[in-house]
Amino acid sequence: MAQTELNDAIKVAISANLGWGFELYDLIAYIYAAPYIATQFFPKTDYVASLLETLLLLVLGYFARPLGAILWGHIGDKMGRKITWFVVLLGMGLVTVAIGFLPTYAQIGVAAAALLVLFRILQGIFLGGEWAGGLTITAEFAPPNMRGLLGGVAQGGAGLASVFAAAAVALATVFAPTKDAMMAYGWRILFWFGAVPLAIALFVRWKIRESEIWLKKGKPAVERIPFLALLRRYWLFVIIATLVIFGESLIYYGSIGYFGTLLPLLGYGREGVILASLSAGLTWMLLGPLFGHLSDRLGKRKSILATYYAIAALTLYPIWILIAGGQLANLVIGAALMGMVFSSQYSVLPAWLAETIETKVRFSGIGFILNLGVAFSSFAPYISTYLLKSIGQTYGTVTAISLVTIIGALIALVFVLLSRDRCCQELL
Repeated sequence: MAQTELNDAIKVAISANLGWGFELYDLIAYIYAAPYIATQFFPKTDYVASLLETLLLLVLGYFARPLGAILWGHIGDKMGRKITWFVVLLGMGLVTVAIGFLPTYAQIGVAAAALLVLFRILQGIFLGGEWAGGLTITAEFAPPNMRGLLGGVAQGGAGLASVFAAAAVALATVFAPTKDAMMAYGWRILFWFGAVPLAIALFVRWKIRESEIWLKKGKPAVERIPFLALLRRYWLFVIIATLVIFGESLIYYGSIGYFGTLLPLLGYGREGVILASLSAGLTWMLLGPLFGHLSDRLGKRKSILATYYAIAALTLYPIWILIAGGQLANLVIGAALMGMVFSSQYSVLPAWLAETIETKVRFSGIGFILNLGVAFSSFAPYISTYLLKSIGQTYGTVTAISLVTIIGALIALVFVLLSRDRCCQELL
């Protein structure tokens, strides 16, 4: 591969990293702001009841994502990767920042909750194309023997999201140092801060070129309705891969993505949330490419994913015990271990998906699989919060939370073993 092509592949992976980081930042910002949104938009005498309604709204936004995936996948497979990928990032970013300007229940009554619902649905529709577009175009630019490595770079954006979130919480802490200040305006800072990663991601993304593989294999053979063609040819893989992503995402949304709501319920303050997010995020960013590269070197995706899921199932409970101990040092170590466990799995997924689905329906396929699996797993914060309220006590709490994540790891393990492995072969 020429140096110019390799440079382009790296640039695309970095752009995917930034876009995915911003997308996931939106989720983390919402969960971090959930304790304040709960009382501002869904006021009730019982705080946990308000919080549960807020987390259910998170689910609603995520069930808009498969619809967005079908829409943007259709456009991406028929009109090209670059323009689709740019538009979804811009739309997603504008809606995220706009949430920070919404009036509250005290100002306009029930209309405030209705607007929040509308904005979450719009976010879900745009989000349906962002992550899928990034993984699709990264795999299409990457050399066959570097798909795992560059996929790990792209997926490292999830770790970057935790770093962005830590920075946003720190900024909110400076400008809204008290609980009353956070309730009044501080939570809005978490959404306004999204303008920073958005601007960086848009700048990088504008400079990339169109996918050569799509120009050669997708554009000349474009399907009338790519999504229907996907279901005809890949229905079994769609089912298997969606269940893998469901299990995978149960781990994330029941752990790292849930830190902002979970850690205060375990007795940690904002300092603990910031440190845990930084620890998990930086570990993820640094180790993700390494785990992806390992799958390139071994020439295996399926078996290495299965190994990673087995390790997760065995280690998640002890890690939760460490985190629940109440000591900041243990929290930082536990969060880093969580980041390590999760980055190992996420890093291999882009290549595993892209190598199985052919070019002319790849955007639609990756988008639908990812977003449908994630939609069902978005119940994890709600379920964990409900279990926290129902069970109580530190170790009962840990058992409840770890149960959600361990079940996720086992589901992913079982179904990834049913898949094919086309590691490092030419893209179809």
